[in-house]
Amino acid sequence: MHDPMKWALPLYRAFGIQVRVHLLFFLITIPMCLRLIGEAKGTVWWFDIFMITTGLVFVSVLLHEYGHSFSARWVGGDSTEILLWPLGGLAYVTVPHTPRHNAIVTACGPAVNLAICLVCSLALVAGGFSPFKALNPFKSSYAAETYNFQDGRTYSSEYRHFYYKPGTAEIVGVGLQVGDQKFDLVATPDQAERAVLPAWAIWAWRLCWINWLLFLFNVLIPAYPMDCGQLLHAFLWSRWDDHSRATTVCCYVGYGVAAIMLGVMIATNEAILGGLALFIGLTCYLKMRQEAETERGAFGYDFSQGYTSLERDEPPARPKRKGMIRSWLDARKAKKIQRESEQRIQDDERMDSLLDKIAKQGKQSLTDEERRFMERVSARYRNK
Repeated sequence: MHDPMKWALPLYRAFGIQVRVHLLFFLITIPMCLRLIGEAKGTVWWFDIFMITTGLVFVSVLLHEYGHSFSARWVGGDSTEILLWPLGGLAYVTVPHTPRHNAIVTACGPAVNLAICLVCSLALVAGGFSPFKALNPFKSSYAAETYNFQDGRTYSSEYRHFYYKPGTAEIVGVGLQVGDQKFDLVATPDQAERAVLPAWAIWAWRLCWINWLLFLFNVLIPAYPMDCGQLLHAFLWSRWDDHSRATTVCCYVGYGVAAIMLGVMIATNEAILGGLALFIGLTCYLKMRQEAETERGAFGYDFSQGYTSLERDEPPARPKRKGMIRSWLDARKAKKIQRESEQRIQDDERMDSLLDKIAKQGKQSLTDEERRFMERVSARYRNK
């Protein structure tokens, strides 16, 4: 209970990955939905608001995190848990300590969102609709709107659709839906033809819009621990061959992005940006502290200053009292070391049993899952 990141409820377990939902997800998304419903004042159906802000985003972020998890296993690492919370998701993965492998695992998350956009776009094209307006991140997700290749008309959702002269692409009026009431701004609606998207096309358009927005959000914000910040870290790491230096630069970039977000939050009164800015700033701070602890070495001494200072006859310094952030960081580090140690013991025991099985029955007796396990463990030992 001392680790705030563990305040989560287990949702389900699949593919050996435990999916959890953080309690803050409910404490933030539910009030946010209620606020948006109140601001809409009946102009938008509450179900559409809930599905767009919570349902579709939840599914899209979950698939995004699965992209990180499965790619980690593909490069020889592993993944055991996914945590979903209001600011996105976190996939707990172990990856071989190389910039290339880290870049691959990072890129596969946004790649899933891009793949969903492609599938939705192909579905719209197969139905005769253009997907290009769904790629405008500044367009309202409620008023789905697209061009039809077959009749040259612009189709949209019920919130704002068009009336056309029968058999032509000439607009003669507009239809609006405000809550349960409909308004037809056309002289003779009975003699005009409506251009309303079918339900499947509306939701395909919205799913495409949301995943395109998530894709841009993850690849255009160079802040650690966002995917763009992780890719920047992998790039600098490979160029400089210095993990610590790359981490420091990316964290300072993250501080700058967090400051910009705070400014935008003040200008637009959008609280979610403030929460994201605080998350980025705190994560960058913790990452730099962790990197500093790693550089100091296992004995808590910075050997870059030489060994002579160990011989100085100085009175012992009074130990500093640990703060909340430092205690949280140390507890997470200790749990991670313990979890990795237990996992290594289990892997070694299973590896011994599989080697014994090969000696008795031959390599062909192994299942596909057992072969993948042996390859993953062997790769881990090679990368030590």
